[in-house]
Amino acid sequence: MSRSFAVLIRGLPGTGKTTTAALLRDALNPSVRVSNDSVRYMAQPRDFTAFTLEASERACLDLAISYCDSGFLPILDGVYEDVDFLEGQALRLERRGCKLIVVSLAAEMADLVERNDLRDPLQRMDETRLHRLHAGYRTTGYALPIRGKLPEEVCDDLLDIIERERPAEEEAPIGADEVDLLFMRHGAPDYPAGVYPDPFTLGLSARGRAEARAARPAIRRFAPDVVLGSDFARAVETAELATAGLELKTETTEALRERVFHQLVGREVAAVLAEMGEDGRHVMGGNSDLVELPGDESYADARERVRDFFDGLPARYGGKRILVVAHGGPHQWLVERALGVDLRGVRRYRWGTGCFSRFTLSPRETRLEAMNLPPGAVVSGLDLGAV
Repeated sequence: MSRSFAVLIRGLPGTGKTTTAALLRDALNPSVRVSNDSVRYMAQPRDFTAFTLEASERACLDLAISYCDSGFLPILDGVYEDVDFLEGQALRLERRGCKLIVVSLAAEMADLVERNDLRDPLQRMDETRLHRLHAGYRTTGYALPIRGKLPEEVCDDLLDIIERERPAEEEAPIGADEVDLLFMRHGAPDYPAGVYPDPFTLGLSARGRAEARAARPAIRRFAPDVVLGSDFARAVETAELATAGLELKTETTEALRERVFHQLVGREVAAVLAEMGEDGRHVMGGNSDLVELPGDESYADARERVRDFFDGLPARYGGKRILVVAHGGPHQWLVERALGVDLRGVRRYRWGTGCFSRFTLSPRETRLEAMNLPPGAVVSGLDLGAV
């Protein structure tokens, strides 16, 4: 699969950005034109202050990222005068896995004045401002001269640039004894009021279902070969919603369960707190690592159960991409294995519901590649769908 990219056509008023962008959009499919003028005109005031210009330019780039995530090629056009701002935004897109190809349309001042005079009176720019813009305008990216060229010729030049610069097709170098593992935390649960929940029946809240559905594009880009999940209801429901349309059946297993205290299921929170004191507060507060209840699974046994499961994946699924949908405990124990540390009782790092972490597992090592990525987030070199 190829990495996504966007094309930004920048230039002073009169350089033909609008016409060229429209021609380029029609030449590429699927693509979308994102006009900075159109976005800026939706705001009030419609002025040219740094505040309104930066807001509209940032909004255009946000829209470009959204279209990239949906599989479109965004074609942006606008003045984009601030090169430093633009370079920072290009880096932001790169970190989201979207390469920004910037082309600056270059024109002489005399040509700009002539073009400006030929424009509709309502579209003409004040000549004083045009001179000021030209005097301070810096090129960045590709400098494309337009003097004596028709818009169609400029579009052809742009197509040549895109052909040279578009990201190449790439495949993940997954070793025969490695697995590329995307670990998704289940969506937010619908906790019952005032009682310790039953993990087998505790499903998702409305927010949790929305988080699971929001994860679909990232999972499709990751293109898992196998889907594994906890058999607890909130993980099962998340996996069903997040993988809808993939024609992959989730293999559920008790090995991926969260550690829970089954003897407390259905008991009133107030009664548990009164009986267990500080341990009860840890259990109900979500940090039960240091609590042990005779008759229920110990912390050490739960950690060993999960680690044994992950240790066996390279032999079972070597060379494949695996999506795992499970809980915070199993995730913590896999992070421990990757970092070589003991995180028992440590809750200082974040892993949000509906978010992803990524690992590479092999018989030699466990590598943590990225952690706590929301569905649309991409880390440079770790695009969820590009590798």
